[in-house]
Amino acid sequence: MWTLSDGRGVGLTDALHGSAHEPVVVLFALLTQLSDVWFLFVLCGVYYVAGERFPRWGIERRRGLFVFGLLLTYIALIGVLKQFFVLPRPPGASSPPDLEWIPLVARGVVADMATATGYGFPSGHALGSTLVWGGFALVVGRDRRSRARFALAGVVIAVVSLARLVLGVHYLVDVVAGVLIGLLALGALYGIAAGGTEPARVLVVAVGIGTLGLGYGLTFESVAAVGSGVGAWLVWRAVTATTSASPSSRREVAAALVVFGLAGSLFALLYALEPPLSTTFFGAAVAAGGVVGAPLIGERLVERTRTIQTNAS
Repeated sequence: MWTLSDGRGVGLTDALHGSAHEPVVVLFALLTQLSDVWFLFVLCGVYYVAGERFPRWGIERRRGLFVFGLLLTYIALIGVLKQFFVLPRPPGASSPPDLEWIPLVARGVVADMATATGYGFPSGHALGSTLVWGGFALVVGRDRRSRARFALAGVVIAVVSLARLVLGVHYLVDVVAGVLIGLLALGALYGIAAGGTEPARVLVVAVGIGTLGLGYGLTFESVAAVGSGVGAWLVWRAVTATTSASPSSRREVAAALVVFGLAGSLFALLYALEPPLSTTFFGAAVAAGGVVGAPLIGERLVERTRTIQTNAS
């Protein structure tokens, strides 16, 4: 049983984490991935690339890029907020539960999912889930099923917030603050972006917040946040007039997804190696720019393939 000495503790984390058996903790460790950066990156990128061909709830690509911009803004914003408040996590947040019953090959991954390090206020997972999942609910169509989308977003936000408490890596105040800040930021950014139709404005906000974060120190995270925003904004300025609102074929989507996968792999490589800051900045800019440019590159690749096939026949 943990003892919460911090003023943010109201006993709820003690009660939830202290009474949760290891399988329950692992289950919530998996559920919290719904708002982990890697998952949100994949979700936002695939949604943007697939556009209106995304199953059931497809959207026009500008709105898809708006949600991707929300992700970049979240990454920059949470870094600034944590460095500003510098409040600790609950004691033992970095200590994994007993995982001897889990196969050795998966034990390290699960331990990483179930623990957290660094500052704790506000909860990044709560803030990120509110921004991104809430953003999806706002921009995906407007019909009689809109309530279902908002309900889905609300369930994800609630489950992720609860998971952070069950895992014992946040206080209740942390997740409540994360959700409230996320709602305020989402409302402001939705208005700034004219209902999600002007994603470049959100990218500019992401760059501005990321630049503010540099004032707290030139770290890998702060430099990567700025580089990502700059790269995404520059590429969108270059391709906005030529990027189709929606892909014309599944082949085009498949080709664009390959480009997106390469861009995502570059992001993963940067986070794994944490290279010098100059490399981090340009690498993050290229990776984010690759995501934004993936639809156009995919379209050109398909056109090039058709031309070659026509000439060959």
